[in-house]
Amino acid sequence: MVTEEILKIRELGIYTKRMGSGTPLVFLHGGPGGEHRYFLPHLEGLSETFELIFYDQRGCGQSEEDQNNNYSFEEEIETLEELRKSMGLEKLNLVGESWGSMLALLYASKYPTHVNKLFLTAAVGATAEGYLNFGKLLENRLTPEDKELMDQLMVKYREGTVDISEIFKVIDAYYLYSPKHLSKKTKTKSNPVVNSILGKEIVDKYTDSLSYDILRSIPIAVAQGEHDIITPSHLEEWLLPYLPHAQINVIEQCGHWTVIEQPLVLGQLMKEFFESSK
Repeated sequence: MVTEEILKIRELGIYTKRMGSGTPLVFLHGGPGGEHRYFLPHLEGLSETFELIFYDQRGCGQSEEDQNNNYSFEEEIETLEELRKSMGLEKLNLVGESWGSMLALLYASKYPTHVNKLFLTAAVGATAEGYLNFGKLLENRLTPEDKELMDQLMVKYREGTVDISEIFKVIDAYYLYSPKHLSKKTKTKSNPVVNSILGKEIVDKYTDSLSYDILRSIPIAVAQGEHDIITPSHLEEWLLPYLPHAQINVIEQCGHWTVIEQPLVLGQLMKEFFESSK
């Protein structure tokens, strides 16, 4: 059974989708500015074991946009907290992908007593350094032709003459271990305003907004593609020094989009982690 609902949270309509039964897992999508459909249909099989709870963050996907562009860490954290209350969940099991992995750490830093476990995939790290280097590492993968095309598109994007979707057409394949998997990606949309505002906040505030002492008391597992833009070895520098208890699982033949390239492996890791008593 699938239930879809728009909940009024902090003055905005927030889209939610629930499916399956069992221990609830709440999914935090990437971006910033992405949407929940990225996870589907790839992880639907988990609904046989868990209740899957998806939602679109403020101004994203099918959620209402804020006419005043009031987007921030604080709003995202408090939106998730209000969702927890409205769904009657005492503690959250969070699955954070890419930017969602950062949001999971931010939420847990503020509301540790409302968190059971954190599962991060395509993780960015526990400081702003990973985010700052992500674009550089991605650019290093581009062919000379695609880099030139990207430079041209970025000029037009800043002028407002091309949509961000044109940029994704160039770079999407570089997020994958094998570009042939690109056809498996569910069509999604991105909110560039959310991406820009939260992207700046990540650079300015993310590191100082995390409480490492608090986070070390929460079980954390990471599933990182062997060929992710931020590789498992990068996480040894940008995550483990701050959260040494985090369990890092390397997914072979996989890039940044673990959900798309290795959903069965990812799903099994999630089952083992959330069903474990530790």
